Amino acid sequence: MEEAYISDRDYPIYFSKLNGLRNRIAADLPLRSGTRILDLATGDGHFAIELARRDSSLTIIGIDVSQYYVLTAKTNVENQRLGGQIEIIEMDAIDMSFPDGEFHMVANFTGLDEVYMTRGKGGVNTAFVEVSRILKPGGYFCFAVMPPEEMETEAQRLEVAVFSYVCNATYLSGGEYESMLKKAGLELVKRKAYYTGMKLTPEQAKEEIRSVCDNVPKIYGISAQPLETVWQRFGKDIQKEGMGYYSKVVLFVGRKANKTI
Repeated sequence: MEEAYISDRDYPIYFSKLNGLRNRIAADLPLRSGTRILDLATGDGHFAIELARRDSSLTIIGIDVSQYYVLTAKTNVENQRLGGQIEIIEMDAIDMSFPDGEFHMVANFTGLDEVYMTRGKGGVNTAFVEVSRILKPGGYFCFAVMPPEEMETEAQRLEVAVFSYVCNATYLSGGEYESMLKKAGLELVKRKAYYTGMKLTPEQAKEEIRSVCDNVPKIYGISAQPLETVWQRFGKDIQKEGMGYYSKVVLFVGRKANKTI
């Protein structure tokens, strides 16, 4: 698999686009007119925005445990003039205040690693149980992740290894995610890989790692490894291979049993 380096011109805004990755995933979700969606661990709100653009009849609530990201997502939503369709609120994924059967769909784009980072593996498992509770019968849980065993290039493997090390933002294996779905009463109905074909240059990777090392303690109140320590451990390989940047993600779609929506 060949991956091209992101240009220095494109790098500053690349995360908001990801070479159309969010759009391709959103296009494959089982959306219906009037679907009520929860965007779990919404972060900057980019995936909620992508979903809203697909159908103006969709209503979306994005939640995040970080006040910083709640404010950032609200700003991004308002900038896209989607405030009437998307609501952003501060809430913990492992203790949601929504009533049972509130949503047709729960979505997550590469945010389960942050649930792990702040709440541990047990927290991810609890989040799955909570998702099942708030889904309507027949509802869907659609999440995009980067299982380590599915990474195909050295650049992709480095991305997963680096951020698991920097701040314990750990992606579980595909088997672990499937087991959590089953325990939560959700049946896996789809699994599909998506690629961007792009990766970070060593200089861009160093900047990305620096940003995480500096900002994770401020945003989440947890510790992170210093840049110097991370670069000493991974820098030689990154100089040789570059580093993945959401270069490959895998979509899992689980469905709650019983009646159709």
